[in-house]
This record gives sequence, C-alpha cells and structure tokens, in this order.
Amino acid sequence: MRRVILALPAVLLVALAWAAAAAADNGLAPVTPESPNAEAITQTYWVILVVTGVIFVLVEGVLVYFIIRFRSRGRDRSQEGPQVHGATKLEVASTILPVLILAGITAFVFVKLPTIKNVPEAKAANGALKIGVEAHQYYWLFKYPNGRETVNVLTVPVNRVVTLDITSADVAHSFWVPAFGGKMDAIPGKTNHTWFQAQKAGVYPIRCAEFCGIQHAHMDGVVHVVQPSQLVEVPVGAALGKQVFNGVCASCHGLSGQGLIGPAIATSATLQDPKALRDLVENGSGKMPAVGRGWHDQLVNALGAYLKQKFGGAASGG
Repeated sequence: MRRVILALPAVLLVALAWAAAAAADNGLAPVTPESPNAEAITQTYWVILVVTGVIFVLVEGVLVYFIIRFRSRGRDRSQEGPQVHGATKLEVASTILPVLILAGITAFVFVKLPTIKNVPEAKAANGALKIGVEAHQYYWLFKYPNGRETVNVLTVPVNRVVTLDITSADVAHSFWVPAFGGKMDAIPGKTNHTWFQAQKAGVYPIRCAEFCGIQHAHMDGVVHVVQPSQLVEVPVGAALGKQVFNGVCASCHGLSGQGLIGPAIATSATLQDPKALRDLVENGSGKMPAVGRGWHDQLVNALGAYLKQKFGGAASGG
C-alpha cells in the first residue's frame, strides 16, 4: 500500500506531462484563431484551463500529501486516530476563495462574450459583407449580396468583416468554422447571426456540428479567404455546376454517379432534360428529398450544364 501511495505523485506528474505534450500538438488546444472573435474564444479557453488546472494540481497535491502524512503507520484499524479540531479561518477561507475564483471567471467570460457575439462598432463602420447561410441535408448554400449563390464553398476577402445570417431549410444543423469562431445553430424558421474577420488568406474547413442525418459526415465545406481582387474567381456556369454536383448530388449518388445510399444516376436520361432535372431537384421524387427547393435559376442551370458535360455520353448511350 505504501508503494502505491508513493507512486501517486509520479503518476500525477506523468499525466500532466502527457497533457502538456498533447496540448502542444493541438490535442487540447483549439485551432489557431484567424479572426478576432475566435481569438476571444481561445483566450477564454486558456484562462479557464489554466485556472482550473492550477486548482486541480493544488487540490490533488494536498490530497496526496495528507494521505501520506496522516497514514496509519501500522496502527491497528480498531484504534482511533488523533482527534483534529476545526480551523475556523481555514474553513472560511476555503469557502470564500472558490466563490471569488468563480466570480472572477464569470466576470472575464461576460467581458469577452460581447466581442465574440457582436461585431465591434469600429469594424462594422468599415462596411461588412453580409452573406446568407442556408443549411440543407447535406450541404451549405451561401447567398451573396450580388445575387450569386455557391454550394459548400464560401469565398470572402481577407481582413473584411463578414456577417452571416444562418438558417435551415429542413432540420437543425450547426455552422462551425473552427478558425473563425464558435458554432452557430441553423434552425428551420429562425435566423441566427454570427460574424468573423479572416486575418490571413487561405482555405479553412467548415463543419456541421449538429448530427443532422445519415449523411451528416458529408456535410462539410471550406471558406476561401482571398485578396479582394480575386473575388471574381467565384465560379459560374459549369464550374459552379461541378460545385453543386459534388456538394449536393454526390453525397447520395457518388462522385461518378455510381450510386451510394441513392441509386446510380450516370445513365439517367433525366440529367439531360433541363425541365425534368429542374422538377426533380425542386420537388424531389420517391425517397429523394427536394434538395434544390428555393434554388436560384443560376444554380439549376449551372448544374444542368455540368451534368451534360460530365454524363452526356453515358446518358445518351444508356
């Protein structure tokens, strides 16, 4: 028993060393923040982790010390140990100190919360880019101020405030770009709001953080952060159609139209008939939901152009 007790501090030190190594490799740490609100979330995370970590080490350290210091030392189990009287000052301090610590953490969180949720006035004054985010099973539809729409790929300029109006067309989803801030629910019939300001050009993953159905894992996307002069690279025509097919159709029918949880479509004549295709995506058929209900004409036409390009030969020969 004594050996076990003496081994406890070593086990604790090994656990702390492992945790530190994991944190250094992003095992415990959030991804590197690339937006002011994401920085506020990361700062809050580290403050809470450090405070609670220090408390954990102190409490467990004192506990191990007491186990060793006041062990039985061979005394018979039936024999009572020395009686220890209460220490009023220590008891009062052990009650007040945790309250003060919790109050401090709460105050810090409430100071940071507005910077996470709301666009700072100074940043909003420079003109924010307002984008609509519509969640579907199983893709993200982005609506730009100029009327353009994209699927699963959001393209925004670097260093500009972007505000997002988030809703859902079917079930509950959750929009999350780890590098740009916290999760925001996408709920049918309700519009939620969030924002970010990408500080570095690059490609950042989008995740759905709410289980939304059997193809939930396929509901991802990316944010392309580019220089303002590169915004013209938002895809149109067949390039946009490819984006729509990969993000919407391929989730169920496969990237080659070979069929997954949905049937094979590579040789379907419907793909070559614009009217039949529009009716299919807007209204659904059988077990297929209305994946394109509410789509702008631009999306439907782009999808038709891409399908003709990709499956024209296969469909005509099928």
